[in-house]
Amino acid sequence: MNKARFYEQTDNGLLCLLCPNHCLLQPGKTGRCLSRGATEDGSMQLHSYSRIVAANVDPIEKKPLYHVFPGRPIYSIGSYGCNFRCRFCQNADISQHKHVGSELTPKQLVAEAKSIKDNIGVAFTYNEPGIWFEYICDSAPLLRQAGLLTVMVTNGYLNPEPWAELCRHVDAMNIDLKSFNADFYKNICGGQLETVKNNIVAAVKAGVHVEVTHLVVTALNDDIGEFSTLVDWLANLSDRIPLHISRYFPRHLESAPPTKPALIAKFVEVAGKKLKFVYPGNISASQDTLCPACKSVLIKRNAYNVLVNYRGTTCQCGEKLPFIDEYNPRLKIERNT
Repeated sequence: MNKARFYEQTDNGLLCLLCPNHCLLQPGKTGRCLSRGATEDGSMQLHSYSRIVAANVDPIEKKPLYHVFPGRPIYSIGSYGCNFRCRFCQNADISQHKHVGSELTPKQLVAEAKSIKDNIGVAFTYNEPGIWFEYICDSAPLLRQAGLLTVMVTNGYLNPEPWAELCRHVDAMNIDLKSFNADFYKNICGGQLETVKNNIVAAVKAGVHVEVTHLVVTALNDDIGEFSTLVDWLANLSDRIPLHISRYFPRHLESAPPTKPALIAKFVEVAGKKLKFVYPGNISASQDTLCPACKSVLIKRNAYNVLVNYRGTTCQCGEKLPFIDEYNPRLKIERNT
């Protein structure tokens, strides 16, 4: 176990201040995320610290991150637990249940990541990495020293102070924007839309490379008008933020039929009118990256395989390209100097 941060003692127990759930814990109890618990001595522990439940070498496109070292592998790890309760959760076996896992200290993590050929870094993913706050904050500086990226695939649901600290450590994020309806977040996910929106804005302003995923769940968030409002909001923040529109399949507690491919295509069409980079997910369709100016193919993909990969920070037509690669690293080590 490792001592957690962002909590305070109250007359009624320990109040967790990591995320807006603000769990109030008695000794021996864990919070809603399953990973943080109160001890008899009045401290809070991160029970999942260095506990690895899932580990794979994935293509970076699988996160999905399409503008970060396209075609390269990234060491992807996850633990257990989540501070959401999405009834359509795609990884409920680890996000909604405790696991023992295997131990991997931050130093061991760096050594493991360095041993993988062509690896660009570590992606904290599979379950919700935000609740792994202390482990990420301990690992990220060591990864940076080793020349490796720190990536998160996250629901973006933390309080402002810990989120700002993560933004100083993390180079790239894919953030879920599950709906643009506050009731959806409250009733289907158990969270708050405004917190997620604020954290997307904060990450972009902090200089983190941000890509957004929107999973279209049949009959829950498939209203085209509501989606158009989401697109408008995102485009107002930056029309160059990549948006991944993914097809849903029944998982966990949700049994609605899979999203119709035609609806995904319609959502992609609507988003493409306002955003420069829009990609369909979990569906057989073009996921190529085009230059927003001349429309030439910069990156050609077949599923997760990159067939053509344009190298450089500027298209041949002169358009600046928002990619992170060896030609345009945009690493946080540069942002902080």
